[in-house]
Amino acid sequence: MSDTIHLSGDFYLEPFVNGVSSGIIGPIDVDSLEVKPDSNKITVPSKRRGQYGQTRETYFTAKAATISIKTTEIPPVMLAIAFMADVGTITQGSGTLTEVAVTLPAYPKWAPLGKTNIATTGLTVTEGVTPLVLGTDFEINYALGLIRAKAGAAIADGGAITVTATYNAVTGTRFNGNIKPEVKAKLILDGESLVDGKKTLLTVPMASLSPTSSVDFMSDNPIEVTLEGELLIVPGETAPFYVDQPEAAA
Repeated sequence: MSDTIHLSGDFYLEPFVNGVSSGIIGPIDVDSLEVKPDSNKITVPSKRRGQYGQTRETYFTAKAATISIKTTEIPPVMLAIAFMADVGTITQGSGTLTEVAVTLPAYPKWAPLGKTNIATTGLTVTEGVTPLVLGTDFEINYALGLIRAKAGAAIADGGAITVTATYNAVTGTRFNGNIKPEVKAKLILDGESLVDGKKTLLTVPMASLSPTSSVDFMSDNPIEVTLEGELLIVPGETAPFYVDQPEAAA
């Protein structure tokens, strides 16, 4: 067997909320997974004549091991950690806007309609009793629920209009950012050597994770999330992490 280790592997993450598992997520394709054991070096200097300042004794004490994870595959749980977010839901039901009064600001500013995902049919906009024409007098962003006057349109700055429209339901996930400064999670890497196929299994019973870099929403490359944290001692465990190289029985 070769002593060279070059791994491919599947990464799994099991977040805990108030000490209760929220389920195992994975496999996740991580770009980098680094574990750094650490220690404190303590040096005792001598003060004896002729030896002053020289080292009389050196020893080490344990220090928390750390972990760093980088990934461009970002399931919701990883995105929540990156945003330090509490995860909620988007629950806009469908409905109707009936003769809603809107004051248009000066072009090119937009006014909100109060709802998103506006339907493209059934839209009526009037100024007083005068119907307004889409594309001539005004324009609308249906997805965001925004309306504004067209450049050079007859609608005066600060013009009062009335909007009747229907809006469709919107569901999804909402990340309430900068709420949770850390996430505790169990981590597993199911690795296999590219050299000889030998298995390497990394198990972290519990890590405290938080983001260490900003999320560049407009990056020229795929968005990358970087998480770092300390490995924790868990009751009943003998170490903060384990590396196993199992061999199948013949």
